[in-house]
Amino acid sequence: MVHVNGDLTTCCLDEHLENRLGKLSEQTLAELWQGPRIESWRLAQVQGRFEDSGPLCPRCNWRSAGALPADKAAAWLARFRASGGATE
Repeated sequence: MVHVNGDLTTCCLDEHLENRLGKLSEQTLAELWQGPRIESWRLAQVQGRFEDSGPLCPRCNWRSAGALPADKAAAWLARFRASGGATE
Protein backbone atom coordinates (compact mmCIF):
# COMPACT_ATOMS: atom_id res chain seq x y z
CA MET A 1 0.00 0.00 0.00
CA VAL A 2 1.39 3.39 -0.99
CA HIS A 3 0.25 6.34 1.10
CA VAL A 4 -0.18 9.78 -0.47
CA ASN A 5 3.14 10.96 0.98
CA GLY A 6 5.03 8.05 -0.61
CA ASP A 7 5.27 5.78 2.43
CA LEU A 8 5.00 2.10 1.50
CA THR A 9 3.51 -0.39 3.92
CA THR A 10 2.53 -4.05 3.78
CA CYS A 11 -1.18 -3.50 4.29
CA CYS A 12 -4.05 -1.25 3.27
CA LEU A 13 -5.23 -1.29 6.88
CA ASP A 14 -1.92 0.11 8.15
CA GLU A 15 -2.99 3.74 8.49
CA HIS A 16 -0.40 4.43 11.22
CA LEU A 17 2.48 2.88 9.23
CA GLU A 18 3.26 0.20 11.80
CA ASN A 19 4.57 -2.06 9.00
CA ARG A 20 6.29 0.72 7.04
CA LEU A 21 8.73 -0.55 4.43
CA GLY A 22 10.15 2.78 3.36
CA LYS A 23 9.42 5.88 1.34
CA LEU A 24 9.30 6.20 -2.44
CA SER A 25 11.13 9.52 -2.36
CA GLU A 26 14.10 7.71 -0.80
CA GLN A 27 14.07 4.36 -2.64
CA THR A 28 12.45 2.97 -5.78
CA LEU A 29 9.37 0.80 -5.59
CA ALA A 30 11.43 -2.12 -6.91
CA GLU A 31 14.04 -1.65 -4.16
CA LEU A 32 11.38 -1.59 -1.47
CA TRP A 33 9.24 -4.38 -2.93
CA GLN A 34 12.21 -6.72 -3.40
CA GLY A 35 14.25 -5.67 -0.37
CA PRO A 36 15.21 -7.73 2.65
CA ARG A 37 12.53 -6.27 4.90
CA ILE A 38 9.59 -7.30 2.68
CA GLU A 39 11.23 -10.65 1.94
CA SER A 40 11.46 -11.32 5.67
CA TRP A 41 7.82 -10.28 6.03
CA ARG A 42 6.75 -12.58 3.15
CA LEU A 43 8.68 -15.50 4.63
CA ALA A 44 7.03 -15.04 8.02
CA GLN A 45 3.61 -14.79 6.36
CA VAL A 46 4.06 -17.92 4.25
CA GLN A 47 5.29 -19.84 7.30
CA GLY A 48 2.37 -18.65 9.42
CA ARG A 49 4.63 -16.73 11.82
CA PHE A 50 2.36 -13.69 11.89
CA GLU A 51 3.88 -12.40 15.12
CA ASP A 52 7.16 -11.97 13.19
CA SER A 53 5.45 -10.02 10.40
CA GLY A 54 4.92 -6.84 12.38
CA PRO A 55 2.59 -5.54 15.04
CA LEU A 56 -0.55 -5.63 12.89
CA CYS A 57 -0.42 -9.18 11.56
CA PRO A 58 -1.09 -11.21 14.72
CA ARG A 59 -4.34 -9.34 15.35
CA CYS A 60 -5.46 -9.19 11.72
CA ASN A 61 -8.86 -10.61 10.85
CA TRP A 62 -8.20 -10.53 7.08
CA ARG A 63 -5.76 -13.46 6.97
CA SER A 64 -8.41 -15.97 5.97
CA ALA A 65 -9.67 -13.71 3.16
CA GLY A 66 -6.28 -13.30 1.55
CA ALA A 67 -4.53 -16.49 2.58
CA LEU A 68 -2.25 -18.08 0.04
CA PRO A 69 -3.21 -21.72 -0.60
CA ALA A 70 -0.74 -24.15 0.98
CA ASP A 71 0.52 -25.48 -2.37
CA LYS A 72 1.24 -21.97 -3.66
CA ALA A 73 2.92 -21.02 -0.38
CA ALA A 74 5.15 -24.11 -0.60
CA ALA A 75 6.03 -23.31 -4.23
CA TRP A 76 6.92 -19.70 -3.33
CA LEU A 77 9.03 -20.86 -0.40
CA ALA A 78 10.91 -23.33 -2.63
CA ARG A 79 11.63 -20.58 -5.20
CA PHE A 80 12.67 -18.19 -2.44
CA ARG A 81 15.15 -20.66 -0.98
CA ALA A 82 16.47 -21.64 -4.41
CA SER A 83 17.20 -17.99 -5.16
CA GLY A 84 19.34 -17.68 -2.04
CA GLY A 85 16.67 -16.20 0.21
CA ALA A 86 16.47 -16.72 3.94
CA THR A 87 15.80 -20.14 5.38
CA GLU A 88 14.25 -21.29 8.60
